[in-house]
Amino acid sequence: MTKPRLKVLSLQPWYGGSHRQFSDGWSSRSEHEWTTIGLPDCNWKWRMRHASIEFAKRINERSSNGETWDVVFCTDMMNAAELRSLAKPIRDLPLIVYFHENQFAYPIRGKLQPDHHFLFTNFLSALAADEVWFNSRFNLDSMLRGLHEHSETWPDLPPTSEIESIEPKSKIVPPPISFPNDISELTEQRQTRVAAGKPLHLIWAARWEHDKNPEALLKCLQLLEQQRVPFRLSVIGENAGMTPKAFDTIRDQFETQIENWGYQESRESYWSVLKSADIFLSTATHEFFGLSVAEAIAVGAWPLLPNRLAYPELLGIEQSPDRIEQFTYPQTAKQLASKIRGLHQNRDWPFAKLEKLTSAIRQQLRFEKCSRDMDRLLVERCR
Repeated sequence: MTKPRLKVLSLQPWYGGSHRQFSDGWSSRSEHEWTTIGLPDCNWKWRMRHASIEFAKRINERSSNGETWDVVFCTDMMNAAELRSLAKPIRDLPLIVYFHENQFAYPIRGKLQPDHHFLFTNFLSALAADEVWFNSRFNLDSMLRGLHEHSETWPDLPPTSEIESIEPKSKIVPPPISFPNDISELTEQRQTRVAAGKPLHLIWAARWEHDKNPEALLKCLQLLEQQRVPFRLSVIGENAGMTPKAFDTIRDQFETQIENWGYQESRESYWSVLKSADIFLSTATHEFFGLSVAEAIAVGAWPLLPNRLAYPELLGIEQSPDRIEQFTYPQTAKQLASKIRGLHQNRDWPFAKLEKLTSAIRQQLRFEKCSRDMDRLLVERCR
């Protein structure tokens, strides 16, 4: 029996970076027929306010020319409730909203207060959706927790039942990753390098913003230098514009140890840096999934992550509690530096346990598997 082939309308208000990788990677592997409408990945506040209007205009134009669809897929970077009200041709179609992040758990710099408009945009999108997909359980839980906390401050008529309606229609759907094929040679090279006692190659890869906590990275590196722990260093990731001063200090103080610095212009160069890592570090105070972490683990780098946010979920700590000691540190830069010093001093690393984690990540998040799973979820939604 032939599987039903759906016509999928994919609306991407932030069509760049990891959002585009997800969208294009899935649509190119899907058994269904895709129409993707994307907007530039800039001016995020304007996207969340205006994307529904722009998409509605384009949908209405395409519909008037005879295009039809079976299901609509969009992300959290827009108001899905407004979209449904403005785009009549898709009003009665199944609507899935994918939450890469949520505004309720997004950290606010300094003494600034959250813009409740964006919080409510996420809330209304979740209410309007027939299904809500989250990239991690942490993402879903933090949004629900934020909704309950904020509802206590609203003037009257708290939408309690509406908040409670979100979880039953939610699914945890992690983002797929297109991994390099064979890493056995990389693993052997890394094990040989570590056993030989050479300076460890530390890699930090994230957006260059305050919520990734570069100040903690700086403090950790300074402690390692004070303790005479040799290392090589790569600090990569996208510069968001208002770069924290900690990056300038790191570049000045550790210039002789730096091997790679800044944004990698191609996926090939990005993967090359990850493959060269001995240890992958995170100092984040905000992480809804941890894409670069998963990618680094997938090529055999040893993760050292704070035991918080989405990281325990990504590491599978609930199923393998021993990974807390192996791959996480409790909270502080001092604790992270202590972990690195321990790995430097004791080169008899339990690589078999890392290989088990690497294998699990590659199995669970590979694009071919995830694309089939997501295709199946679309069919189930449209029954």
